[in-house]
Amino acid sequence: MKRGNKRLAGVLAAGLAIGAAMIGFAGTARADVIPPPAPTWSEIYNPFLHDQNITLCADDPSGSTAEGQWLQLWRCHGYASNGAPQRWYFLPINVQDASGNWVPLTTAGYQVYEVLNLASGKCLDREDGYLGNPVTLRTCNNSNSELWWEVLPTPLSGTAFELSTWPLDDPQFTPECVSASNFTDRNGTGLVKELCSPYDTSQLWSLG
Repeated sequence: MKRGNKRLAGVLAAGLAIGAAMIGFAGTARADVIPPPAPTWSEIYNPFLHDQNITLCADDPSGSTAEGQWLQLWRCHGYASNGAPQRWYFLPINVQDASGNWVPLTTAGYQVYEVLNLASGKCLDREDGYLGNPVTLRTCNNSNSELWWEVLPTPLSGTAFELSTWPLDDPQFTPECVSASNFTDRNGTGLVKELCSPYDTSQLWSLG
């Protein structure tokens, strides 16, 4: 199948340099806790790591545009004037079927996305190699390392989700999830990839 995704005019108007072609918008596959369609951005925050009453959001440090920039958690301020490093677009991936029609790429009924950061204009990416390796930002190119699958719901929350690697419809595939590197609510906590566990609060996320 040929793969592509939609780049809406609202995203382009924000000044983002997005490399892929604009394709028709894909509808979501489920109604429960699906990311909002582009061009609406959201904060990605952890609803469980708040021992000190600090809510932490996925953050691009200082709005870096560096290729391979490691991501962190930081006190949420996506709605502030300097909040662009915490603003994320969920861009649904479409595939071209045998008839040449563009249809949503889904697995088990869940939409597959690229997740784009407003400040950098780059996409959420997982580094190859060992568990515990950092989650980074890289130029958006629809590569498999930039495709993410939202698994819903989790036993601990009806509104939290795991941000999981795309399973490729492979029964032997072991999904990996975006995770906080520890269970504290400290600014600068790194984001890493770990084996998915719906009971691990360090890898459960909500949209704000």
